[in-house]
Amino acid sequence: MVWKPSARTCRSGETQVTRRWVLMAGLSMSLVSGCKLFTGKKPDELELANAKLKETLADPDRFRLIHEVARASGTTPRRYQSLGLITNLPGTGGVVKPSPQRDMMLEEIRRNDILDAERLLDSPMTATAKLSVVANPCDEKGDLADVLVECSAECDATDLREGHLMESHLFEYFSVQDSQLKKSHERATAKGDLLVYPASYSKSERINPLKGVILSGGRIKDQSRMAILVSPDYRHVHWIKAMATSINRRFYYQDSGKQVTVAKGKNDREIHIASLPKYRFDPTHYLGTILLLGFAENQQQVDERLGNCRQMLTDPQLARRAAWELEAIGSVEATQVLKLALANQDDHIRFYAAHSLAYMDQPESVAILESLARISPRYRAHCLIGLCINEHPSARQALESLLQDPDAEVRFGAYWYLHHRDSRNPMIAGEPIGESFRLVRITSDTPQVCVSMERRPEVVLFGANPKLQLTKQLEPTPSLRITPMPSGLIRVAKRTLSGEILQTIITPDFESLVKSMLAVEGNYGDIVHSLEAIQQCGGCSAPIALHPLPRSGRLYGQKTEIDVEPTSDEPSTGELESQESISSDGSDSENYGIENSVARESQGQAEDATIGAIKSYSTTKTPWYRRMPFTSTSD
Repeated sequence: MVWKPSARTCRSGETQVTRRWVLMAGLSMSLVSGCKLFTGKKPDELELANAKLKETLADPDRFRLIHEVARASGTTPRRYQSLGLITNLPGTGGVVKPSPQRDMMLEEIRRNDILDAERLLDSPMTATAKLSVVANPCDEKGDLADVLVECSAECDATDLREGHLMESHLFEYFSVQDSQLKKSHERATAKGDLLVYPASYSKSERINPLKGVILSGGRIKDQSRMAILVSPDYRHVHWIKAMATSINRRFYYQDSGKQVTVAKGKNDREIHIASLPKYRFDPTHYLGTILLLGFAENQQQVDERLGNCRQMLTDPQLARRAAWELEAIGSVEATQVLKLALANQDDHIRFYAAHSLAYMDQPESVAILESLARISPRYRAHCLIGLCINEHPSARQALESLLQDPDAEVRFGAYWYLHHRDSRNPMIAGEPIGESFRLVRITSDTPQVCVSMERRPEVVLFGANPKLQLTKQLEPTPSLRITPMPSGLIRVAKRTLSGEILQTIITPDFESLVKSMLAVEGNYGDIVHSLEAIQQCGGCSAPIALHPLPRSGRLYGQKTEIDVEPTSDEPSTGELESQESISSDGSDSENYGIENSVARESQGQAEDATIGAIKSYSTTKTPWYRRMPFTSTSD
């Protein structure tokens, strides 16, 4: 049977014309209906949304500040976790018991093309440890972070000192149905030499050899998740565009000659907020200022807000709200209002005014911040941050002058933020001691030794080279021995992993001890524990302090008027064995409005720096730059 086409009633040319008219008719119908076919909403819903928008725009009393119609999201620190293999241990490693953790480590070892994985895992030279990296809300992809390390409960290792972490991959873990634990894609990597916390730093009676940190050993592969979520009544592309425009008009920065804005609308309810380099030390300040921006308002309405802020800035209880709102406005008039507040007699008002002016690069803030940093521990951390981010040259000069302050906390804090401001500053130039750490010398009339325990492995010497006066032999670590000799010299000896003993003879002074680590193949952990042992026996002519950096928790914990979303206590170092839920901030709560989360924080208490033989200004909890003001932690 042969198929035959049916007879046509019109010519070919007429058929093509007819098809063209059909297509044009269909296109015209879609144009008549507007964009309803492409919005994802039903026509009736779109018409109702547009009608509600017109009604809201016509209302003279409508909300005009972002915090009145939206809340901040992504403000909780992100925690990434995994298991890792610690190597190079001097026989203090241990066997991993049969468990899911053992199976996980064997799989990871075999992934690196190591055939005898079982033997390596059970070697006395290795140990299995839990790893944790906490990312600041402003941390972006590629940023470095400290890695918290703790020996796994399934491993019977006895000491992690001298250990080196092989490259490990960290993830976020989520609790799902039936108490199952799911993990995300890779969020961070970690590797490096382990520093076990000294007993005085962790505020314990004796050292815990199974817990430590790898300074800047983690590299983040996750993007910041900060966002502004709009309430249902204002979910419309018009409002999203108006808010994003207002944010980008106020917050942007230059990157390689290109202007980069921070706000990008994702849909009709969410605006993604990129981190701003100037605000990375204080995400609460950053998001709080954004929430106090106005949107879709005229100049007359802005002037009305200026008048209200001028009145609020005279009240200490409202000073922070007023200063942040004036900083958000950012105009010349707003700057003048903040400058007038610098003459107020109340330190609270003067601090907030100066702090906001620092973010606006105003030189008038420098003298106030420098003075408060010297005399008031309550404001010290934020004063130093203000001097760090203020780009006026006088702010750098103020930090340099604070290097000469006799208070260890002030001078070390000034050094820390001066390094963040400009690491090439010749006043803080350091000398590398091998590949492990740096020795920084700063000219001063008051001698002081400060040891970094976060981010950067370095020892900072203020003033002249101190003398060492040892009366007995010291064993800071199981493989390191420091022995005073009858001639007055000091012998430093260390047993290597192969059993060889390296030793050197040095003069009894601080710098010689630091440099002796090169001769005996010592690492940063060796010098940290050596300095702690010397200080405890009173063997150094200069005081030694472990990371005396001011903490920001002293300021926050007061009632406030504008805050980011409420957050719970920062999660402690969870164990993979217990399948603790480590959830990220991805919730979509409908609880809009301003919650006084900061008001619920515990009041930070300044610690007595004279307690104990050695000054310790931190704990083994999350590092200072991860402990944000909006979490319920304190010093």
